[in-house]
Amino acid sequence: MNGLAIKQGREKLGLTQKQLADLIGASRETIINYEKGRPIPKSKSEILHKVLESKNIFNQRVSHEVVKPYPDAFENKNGNQFIELPNGEYYMLMPLAEFKVQAGFLGNYQDADYLMDMSQHGILVDKPLQGRYVAFRVNGDSMDDGTSQAITRNSIVSTRELQRHHWVDKLRYRDFPYWVIYTTESKMPLIKEIIEHNTEEGYILCHSLNDSPEFTDFKLHLNDVQALFYVIDVNRPVSKKISY
Repeated sequence: MNGLAIKQGREKLGLTQKQLADLIGASRETIINYEKGRPIPKSKSEILHKVLESKNIFNQRVSHEVVKPYPDAFENKNGNQFIELPNGEYYMLMPLAEFKVQAGFLGNYQDADYLMDMSQHGILVDKPLQGRYVAFRVNGDSMDDGTSQAITRNSIVSTRELQRHHWVDKLRYRDFPYWVIYTTESKMPLIKEIIEHNTEEGYILCHSLNDSPEFTDFKLHLNDVQALFYVIDVNRPVSKKISY
């Protein structure tokens, strides 16, 4: 699928670039780049083809609200949608907590109507998954150490919530080192590497990849934590320095 086909298919369905972006779990800028002829990953190409071939996504005469994003999609019990791809993989959609909603996210994230109004982000998975999956856009530089592994500002981290009753056990921080953490002290989430979990004293040791003096390691008692989400995927923004 090339850029012209995407543009023609989108316009045929009466979709804006932002609406199409929300449907495939991308940004408006990504759709603009695709329509300009920039490379399209195979996984996104398959999703775009599936979306643009669908006849029942939008009621163009009544509204531009999504009625059912994918006619053959199915959900897990927490509302994450899965679309089976021709290669046997699945495309999983999850709500994307942008900067403006992160402060109030915890108070609303079990509200289905609230989640439906949020942008969506998608990743490829081998099979349908259970659990509650949420994506967060990163706002800050504490995890930016200038390397290719940095989690830079505007990156999107896909996460799975770890329920509180699992906190008494040793966290799997060696398998999943990066975490989104809501504390009782701040309405905005932190993204940190957990490098220690002391189950006897009930604290975690949080580390920043950025070695600037203001980002020192600190202990965080789990009594002061509201929610924990471990990072399963990082989508980094394309550097503006890249030329085409």
